[in-house]
Amino acid sequence: MKIVHASNFSLRENGANYYAMPYKLSNGLTRLGHFVFNYSDRDVANANLFRVRELGHGRANRKLIDICKEIRPDFLLLGHCTIITPETISAIRAAHPAIHVAHWNCDGLFVEKNLARLQALAPLVDMTFVTTAGEDLKQVVGNGGRATFMPNPLDKAIENLRVFEQNPVNDLVFLTGFNSYDKEKLEVCNAIRAKLPDLKFDVRGLYGVPGVWGAEVFDVMANAKMGLNISKRNDVYLYSSDRMAQLMGLGILTLIDKRTRFDEIFSPDELVTYDGVDDLTGKIDYFRKHDDERKKIAENGWRRAHDIFSETVVAQWILDRTFDRPLSQTYAWPTEIIQKP
Repeated sequence: MKIVHASNFSLRENGANYYAMPYKLSNGLTRLGHFVFNYSDRDVANANLFRVRELGHGRANRKLIDICKEIRPDFLLLGHCTIITPETISAIRAAHPAIHVAHWNCDGLFVEKNLARLQALAPLVDMTFVTTAGEDLKQVVGNGGRATFMPNPLDKAIENLRVFEQNPVNDLVFLTGFNSYDKEKLEVCNAIRAKLPDLKFDVRGLYGVPGVWGAEVFDVMANAKMGLNISKRNDVYLYSSDRMAQLMGLGILTLIDKRTRFDEIFSPDELVTYDGVDDLTGKIDYFRKHDDERKKIAENGWRRAHDIFSETVVAQWILDRTFDRPLSQTYAWPTEIIQKP
């Protein structure tokens, strides 16, 4: 199958986001035996004399149409390509009547602009994939279309360490970038520091400490025995940032808020969930004192996450649902399709 994958492949950042979902999905589709052409709409839009992205919007849309004309793909996969317009998708569909189109998105539905784009594209694509499950998906298909859950994938070529076999210096790591949702992150980190003052706690992106990017992300994570996963929201069914995939994929004992309900997919022997700050700090303290148990859970989580959330499994899920085929395997997550009644 020939596939055009339009997303943000971040050339402008010199590959600093090489571990992001676009690369993993393209890798997964390629490893399944398909040809994948990666198209980075933002890089094309930025490539103008003044380096002003808005000036290149028209060119970025026209170029995607031209690429599809040359390649004649069987499948157009849209990711975080916010420059590509509904009109462009309609034009590609008109020129290639047999093409299948899907849209994936790994941002929260509670972000207004993000939800609006999902709603606008849903009626134009065969399937919308979102890293949120359950009733919240009904918001996506209010104007039509079909939506379903997808997990943040791991990639064996990217998350390629086994930290549970190492002896990291730090007890706990937390990485974040500044955003308007940092209040909860700061409160949780403050509580950990207050309750466990002797904890070797490496925090990046808070307390005036810069965030990290590129290969340094993995250097920092791999130097910790445990990883704290706090997303923009922690009370949304199966929503998490891709940090969870990175931590579990590297073999780091991962702690996540119980309200996300990932304990429906992973057992306590694979993932540590917590119910409130007191429970969190108690578990952090316990596992830093029980290293063998910490390593065993981290290894179990690493093994299962690579098994059920791998780049090839998630890529196959996208193909199964987009092409409306019988499911090719048993998936570990909710598989229902949400559509407007």
